[in-house]
Amino acid sequence: MNLEFLPPPEACATALAAVQADPLEPGAEAEAHLKVCRACAETRVFYLAQEESPEVLVPAGYFSQLPDRILRKLPARTALHRRMGPLAWATAAGVLMAVGAGAFLAGRANRTPYVEATLPRPAETLEIPVPDTPFHDREEEAAQVQALSPDEMKALLKRLDPPAPTSPR
Repeated sequence: MNLEFLPPPEACATALAAVQADPLEPGAEAEAHLKVCRACAETRVFYLAQEESPEVLVPAGYFSQLPDRILRKLPARTALHRRMGPLAWATAAGVLMAVGAGAFLAGRANRTPYVEATLPRPAETLEIPVPDTPFHDREEEAAQVQALSPDEMKALLKRLDPPAPTSPR
């Protein structure tokens, strides 16, 4: 107990001294104090626990010989490789090879071919005009339209305008 930081009260100090001297019979005054003070009563229990359980002595070599003693108590068994003959090992290897080959061939036989789904191409993408000159400059066409006279421009716009739908009567 570290008495340096917080000294116990005088009554506790005398009771603890009596408990340290004899935890079983500390005296009448210490017994009366132990009934009132819980901390001193717990300290007495700790001292009694230390008194009642001395260290258990184990014979020399007990733990080093323990595995051998346990193995001697277990029933003796022959090893697996001694019980099975070479014919049994060959049969087991043949069965494993047959199962492996069968699984391999079954996997190859049931492979589904890869099919790629495609949508039908729309008609608009099929009729794209390909220019004769691949690197044609489009600015020339715009320059031609700007060079038209106002009357020619009106004629061009009428030609490009879709005709108005006629309603049947």
